[in-house]
Amino acid sequence: MDTRQKMVAEARLFVRLGLMAFLGFGYYYAHLFFGLLGNAFLFKALAVLFLVASVPLPIIALNNKKLFPELGSHGKQMVALASVLILVHHFLMTFLFVMFLQGGRMG
Repeated sequence: MDTRQKMVAEARLFVRLGLMAFLGFGYYYAHLFFGLLGNAFLFKALAVLFLVASVPLPIIALNNKKLFPELGSHGKQMVALASVLILVHHFLMTFLFVMFLQGGRMG
């Protein structure tokens, strides 16, 4: 695999994981406010799945200097910051789901 193909594959992986992380936002808040899933194991497993999907985002964004070559240095810093914030958000929400929620909704 040459360098260009590897770079494209990493960018695709980053975008796919980012889309899955944004689906996680929808899942977390839909479950918190509407209590969509009645099975406690299933909603905890999905919370962990979205957390695991968001873990590689900051790693890829911070370690790959050739990711999204069209962006300037400030754009790359914003991508890295956003990916770290997504990871922190998903970690806190997963902690809340696994430790405190019993399967119902919050409100």
